[in-house]
Amino acid sequence: MEEHSATGTIMTALAGGVGLLALMTLIYGTVLHRLGDRPWLRQLCLGLLFGAGGVTAMLQSVPILPGINLDVKTVPVVLAAPFGGPLAAILAAGLVSAARAAVGGAGVMPGVVGILMAGAAGLLVWWLVPVPGWRTARPLFVLAPVAALHSLSIFVLPWEVAFPIFVNGGLPIALFTVGGILMLGTMLGRECRRVDTEKMLRDAALSDPLTGLANRRAFFAAIDRTVAGALRHDTPVSLLMLDIDHFKEVNDTRGHDAGDVVLVALSRLLQRSVRQSDLVARFGGEEFAILLPNAPVDGAALLAERLRCAVRDLAIPQDGAILHVTVSIGVSTLTPDIDRADVMIKAADMALYQAKQGGRDRVCRHREAGVKEPVPVS
Repeated sequence: MEEHSATGTIMTALAGGVGLLALMTLIYGTVLHRLGDRPWLRQLCLGLLFGAGGVTAMLQSVPILPGINLDVKTVPVVLAAPFGGPLAAILAAGLVSAARAAVGGAGVMPGVVGILMAGAAGLLVWWLVPVPGWRTARPLFVLAPVAALHSLSIFVLPWEVAFPIFVNGGLPIALFTVGGILMLGTMLGRECRRVDTEKMLRDAALSDPLTGLANRRAFFAAIDRTVAGALRHDTPVSLLMLDIDHFKEVNDTRGHDAGDVVLVALSRLLQRSVRQSDLVARFGGEEFAILLPNAPVDGAALLAERLRCAVRDLAIPQDGAILHVTVSIGVSTLTPDIDRADVMIKAADMALYQAKQGGRDRVCRHREAGVKEPVPVS
């Protein structure tokens, strides 16, 4: 009868743990998707998630011996470092330890020590295994038995008290921890792979395969959002349209491979030269667009001139030769007359055309009120 009762107790704890781990996996995938490009905030949120998971597991624990409870509270703590980062691990271990201390009871000291040991095990194995390795289950078979050693924390109690408790309760807790780590770790790894695949497909749809810059589709989506926000908050937005001068001659005389080298080199220069908030896009062929939120037209024109000079001075090695190119740049900005994204693009195109007509290797700014022609900057 007692054996059936013990089995039922363990099955009850296992069922509750599986449900909790599945819920954590669902939330984990959402956090990765929403905060993939904000690492510190992502780690903070994942630390709260793993910590809350550990606290919830502890509150759902099932007693198997006096002062000894069966639960999966250490499983999220162990996995916080591999799947959340060091900040997440520290936060999760701190939250679960504080909750265990608040619950009280005779097992407070071994419980807190065990939680901290579990967090340390996760950090150690995370440090030893490269991040991409956690997309597979192999590191889990190292982490699980190492983390199960947290059950030895019972020996912070006197030997004559700790030994019988360890013999009767330590093994189920260790096995439960190993199973929980393998189960949750496998689910989290699968979720990481799913999010990575979605990101790869999304990036492929919104980026230029040669240069890695945003493509035309991504640019139009960004400029629509930026202009709408600027009109709502009355902030400036400027746009640069940039075209490589005589690019056809590079392809005709040096080959299309040389043209690709020029495009890639120019893309890297543009990316290095703008703010993180700016968007550089390959608009098509040898034409690029640079969207400048919170940039008035004078600042945008100065940036365009710096870019023009930097491109002119750029030495591009290709098959033992050094290539040089120049660019023409058109500048437009949001004004009462230019109050839509499409009008802004057209205005920058007109200024670019004027720069080409004026002799190339120059910057022209679109006309402002009362000015009939684009204004050359250089």
